[in-house]
Amino acid sequence: MMGSRSRSKHPFTSRRLRLASAILVTVALACAVPSPADPTPIGFAIQGTRSLTDDYAYYRSPTWSPDGRLIAALRSQTYPQPRGPASEGDVVLFDLDSGGQERIVDLPKLEPGKAYPPVLWQPGGTGISFYYFDLLGGQEVPYLVGYEQQTDKVTTIDFCRCGRIQFNSEGTELLVVDSTDQAFQLSWFNLATGQMRSELSLLRDIPRAHQYFGFSLSPDGRILLLDDLNGSIFRYEIRSGTAPAIFLAEAASPAWSPDGSRVSFSQLRRRGASSLDYYDGELMIANSDGSSPERLMSETQPAGMLSPAWSPDGKQIAFLYGTSNSNSLLIADVPEGLRP
Repeated sequence: MMGSRSRSKHPFTSRRLRLASAILVTVALACAVPSPADPTPIGFAIQGTRSLTDDYAYYRSPTWSPDGRLIAALRSQTYPQPRGPASEGDVVLFDLDSGGQERIVDLPKLEPGKAYPPVLWQPGGTGISFYYFDLLGGQEVPYLVGYEQQTDKVTTIDFCRCGRIQFNSEGTELLVVDSTDQAFQLSWFNLATGQMRSELSLLRDIPRAHQYFGFSLSPDGRILLLDDLNGSIFRYEIRSGTAPAIFLAEAASPAWSPDGSRVSFSQLRRRGASSLDYYDGELMIANSDGSSPERLMSETQPAGMLSPAWSPDGKQIAFLYGTSNSNSLLIADVPEGLRP
């Protein structure tokens, strides 16, 4: 094992909690999807995959290091049904050579167990970024944390938005997918200046319009794929200013391949007349325009696959399997005919 580190608590000055509560509501909404009653078995592995986890926990936001040696993810404690895991958790690193994992908790100014997704490797592999939010400590806005594993150097930015984020290819800006009760917003956050510039803003005419959950920006920064709470993936062309258009139906969790030639996603299953279940799908790989989708694995597998993440060389995909209460982090080889 790579080990686990801990530290004493660091008090925060008490501040107003109104904005903090609103941010937690946003995070809770993103996770408000139905789940089956049975938890994922410890160490469960689908045929032809490698399991990196062996505990009852809820993992989110897996992402490969640029050198392909590590996978970072957020690990949350799991509870008995019907209560799901807390929104916050610890960032963990999985060493693919040794099989060990390490919690990143021994950080200045940061309490264990209070990180929020997404977890991102910074372009160039210099470090990891994630949200940190101490509600009980009176923190009013989330921190955007940068952590360098080799040096344990930590940088924090007061980040006034709590949307999903992704780096541009240069690592100079973050694309922020954010929502309010009235509008859906896309913005660019400049890491050097701290300035935010608008990319797109759409007013909602109905409550579920433009309620996007996950997204993936193409490597060339031109196309954004987003999935919504109704079970569809949408396509938005950066700087077009037009509303996202339907890309794939009954699908979720889009992920671009490293070269942008392929897209992986979870094909959701409709059972009779019932609504789509976010945790009832299997992974597919299609061309960049969504054509010719094929299963990641040749034989039909148990449903419940989400959050695919391509390895830097395009030969493997890490993904989550389970329910909204607990899951496993798995790795599968990509068949040669489906590789970038």
